[in-house]
Parts: sequence; structure tokens; C-alpha cells
Amino acid sequence: MSSTLIVQLDMRTLCQEADVTAECVIEIVEHGIVEPSGRTPEDWLFDDQAPLVTKRAVKLHQELELEWEGVALALELLQEVQQLRSENNMLKQRLGRFIQM
Repeated sequence: MSSTLIVQLDMRTLCQEADVTAECVIEIVEHGIVEPSGRTPEDWLFDDQAPLVTKRAVKLHQELELEWEGVALALELLQEVQQLRSENNMLKQRLGRFIQM
């Protein structure tokens, strides 16, 4: 029997892990960059990927001077590129096995 560990972070922990203010996290949530469970910031719980996404979002916002909407779009496109690269690698492996036959 295998068990899955689900890690959830509260607002304070996310702020510490990502080195950002609560106000910054609220803005990021308002733009759909990270999606917590819970109704209010005091109740929000974030998954274990939220610190990484938050750090990347803040970096794009500060270094490229993007508005939060642009940050959301950039992160979405970067994720899509990563998925396409993974799919491409998988298809290359399958093709390689097919050609060797």
C-alpha cells in the first residue's frame, strides 16, 4: 500500500518560503498565478509548488517590469513549452524504438 503525502502551506509559510509580503501574494492570487484553497487570505492553503511559482512570478514582475497579467501569461506559456518539450522527448524515444526494429 502506498500513501501520498500532500503538503499545504499557509500564507505565513508561503511568504517566508518565497520571501515576499502577504500583499504581494494577494496580488498574485488575484491574477490567478497561484490558486489557494480557502476563502480568505487567513484561510488560504497553497500547494508545495506555490513558493517556486511565486518566486518566478515576482522575478518576472521585477526584472522584466511586467504587469501581473503579463506575468500570468508568461508563466502559462513557459509551462506549455515545458510540457511540449516533455512530450517531444517521449515521442522521440518511441520513434527511436520504432526505427530500430
